[in-house]
Amino acid sequence: MKKTNQTKTVIALLAMAYTATLSASAHANNTSGVPIPPEPTFPTGDDAARGHAIAKHAEAYDSGWVDQYLQARMTLIDARGQEVVRDTRGMTLEGNAGDKALVRFMSPADIRGVAALIHEHPQTADDTWLYLPATRRVRRIAGANRTASFQGTEFTYEDLSSLIVERYDWRFLRETTVTVDGKEEPVYELEARPNYQDTGYSKLVLTVNRDNFRASRIEFYDKTGQRLKTLTASKWKVYHGRFHRPLKLDMQNHQTGKRTVIEASSYFVNLSLYPRRDGSSRSNLTDEQFTRRALEDG
Repeated sequence: MKKTNQTKTVIALLAMAYTATLSASAHANNTSGVPIPPEPTFPTGDDAARGHAIAKHAEAYDSGWVDQYLQARMTLIDARGQEVVRDTRGMTLEGNAGDKALVRFMSPADIRGVAALIHEHPQTADDTWLYLPATRRVRRIAGANRTASFQGTEFTYEDLSSLIVERYDWRFLRETTVTVDGKEEPVYELEARPNYQDTGYSKLVLTVNRDNFRASRIEFYDKTGQRLKTLTASKWKVYHGRFHRPLKLDMQNHQTGKRTVIEASSYFVNLSLYPRRDGSSRSNLTDEQFTRRALEDG
């Protein structure tokens, strides 16, 4: 579902894109200026229609955040438990015709400056570019290359894009409960089967909170139908009493034993809501910060 931020992903995700159950006080303290949409009556008796309706509402629930910026530490863990640590910076601009996102590695030295830029297009294939400072060239990532690993992580270039609802065929699976951040919460389980080309997955299974419609877990299945990876989102925080963001993402590859863990050290949602030290208004991000030139300039 688009804008789960979770999964925005990395940038989406660094998200996509979904704190424990939203409390009454969190509702009352909504300072974002964006009202929470009323929950519709979801259809019953048709699992496809019910799944699609829940996904659409989750998309609407997490709309209106305008932009976001974060700094995070990314830890790559191999099957023997050895770790490689990288520092990253990411930013996302919300758009009616698709979000724009840019993620850049800041350290260590051997990967510093490497960056990816994504322009989402809900009705067509996304545009994805990779900048490699060693060659000072921008390379377009297209077609089957989107299923490749993003710079050795357990995230692929495909994972950098949002879960846009219309790109999947949805099905409601069940209602159950799961433990998130040490608390039990009621959830829907939804199946999402990609209906677009150049995907590395046969299906995804999402765990979506029944109260605030954030996704705390996504299971990815390979083209043979075997479980490939699980993305777990935790350390949830509500920004401006409205928008739910995980401060930790853990992508575990069940077939290789590898993991990639992303932990945010700073996270800002809608930059205009954070006044400067002198009390003046802060500007939101602009399209100019998500161009190929911006990708190269750093």
